[in-house]
Amino acid sequence: MAAMSTARKQQVDMPTGLDDFLLEKTVRGQVVGSWGFNPAVDFRRMNAEETNVWFFEQVFNFLRSFFGLVVPDSLEITTYNATNQINRDNLNQMTFLDELMLILKGLTEPMWCVRLNLNMVGFLRTDWDPDKPVRLQIQEPATFIIWGGPDENGFQTFSLGYKLFAEQKVEGEHALLWSMNQPLLEKGLKKWEKQSRRRIEVVASNSNDLPLYRHGFSKPAPTAPKPKPAPKDEGPVVDSIPDLDELLL
Repeated sequence: MAAMSTARKQQVDMPTGLDDFLLEKTVRGQVVGSWGFNPAVDFRRMNAEETNVWFFEQVFNFLRSFFGLVVPDSLEITTYNATNQINRDNLNQMTFLDELMLILKGLTEPMWCVRLNLNMVGFLRTDWDPDKPVRLQIQEPATFIIWGGPDENGFQTFSLGYKLFAEQKVEGEHALLWSMNQPLLEKGLKKWEKQSRRRIEVVASNSNDLPLYRHGFSKPAPTAPKPKPAPKDEGPVVDSIPDLDELLL
């Protein structure tokens, strides 16, 4: 998976890898599932333009695979060594790829990380008419992230919240339908594998309570899954340097 030096991490507000991203969700009190794979790309053989075109292709493949299930909301791009960071909000689904291509044409450095925050499109069942599910765009945590470029082995992951896949009510008005949303997620993940020609090999979560498997949720998620406890920050490790008297004993 991708990794980043501490110095570079301090310069940008971007997770350095999947573990860092899941910790970020835990700190925010969000529980998510994540599916991803290593792209098996040797970025050392690619120049900046080739690397950035590769990033664009990965975004295109993902959106094509999940068409109708996710909608782009905001974009964050960080170039190699954090020399440039670009943010775009309120993305237009119809023009997003054109906007991304324009951004690429203006870059002189290779990308290091692309983070695409998404809205989910899922089925809900209303209390007043439970026999007629309604399909709505929902602001549920969902993110597609790609790491790559020089000094990286590359990794990409899709993560989303559990609520569309749990038998529960939201704000006392809607019951979410795992039985209708899970087939859509499974279809999207399988299309992503086919489109990218890579098998999903990393399935992870910041909670031990989510019933995840390679293509989604194997059964309805619990109504209140608990995130894993965040590791304690014990501060920097101070090396003990012996003095000369200790060495002479």
